[in-house]
Amino acid sequence: MIIVILRKSRGIWDMDNDSDKKMYLLYHMYEYGEDEDEEIKFLGIYSSEQEASKAMERYYKLAGFREYPKEFFIIDDYVVNEDTHWKEGFVNTADLDQDFEILTDHFNKWLGIDKSPRESWEDNEYYNALCNINEVMYKVRDIRELAEHIQKAWSIWLGDNSKSFDDYIEIAGNVISERFYDKYN
Repeated sequence: MIIVILRKSRGIWDMDNDSDKKMYLLYHMYEYGEDEDEEIKFLGIYSSEQEASKAMERYYKLAGFREYPKEFFIIDDYVVNEDTHWKEGFVNTADLDQDFEILTDHFNKWLGIDKSPRESWEDNEYYNALCNINEVMYKVRDIRELAEHIQKAWSIWLGDNSKSFDDYIEIAGNVISERFYDKYN
């Protein structure tokens, strides 16, 4: 959802100095549970935090809103004409989950593990090693550098020092072939 605010000819949006440029967005957010969807209701944009607080009190008296604690109301302040969030873009979490599954598939094949990614994540040490690799796979383009990182993660999380460096080069090459580093940079 994109919110666009049109400038009025005279009034609140004719801002002459920086202190006039603040606005306050009021919204209500409810999460259905851990790893569940959240519901966000944008309620209004106000010229002061006091006005946003008054609006919150009005909304809190209404059906639906009064069923939840006041902590579910959020007032965020913004500066008009200033980029505030997502300055470097964003990534869809579904894409990140899919990337992690692809990474896990590569490692499962490399190790001869005949399980789905989700089944293999039940092994905490294996999952933590993959998470550690996942943190760098978007940044590293060099096979040798990634192989060294994988080797270190394998040693730390799994205590496995049985593989040769060529083995780590092989899996690093498979991961790099997915070009994760190009996806979000």
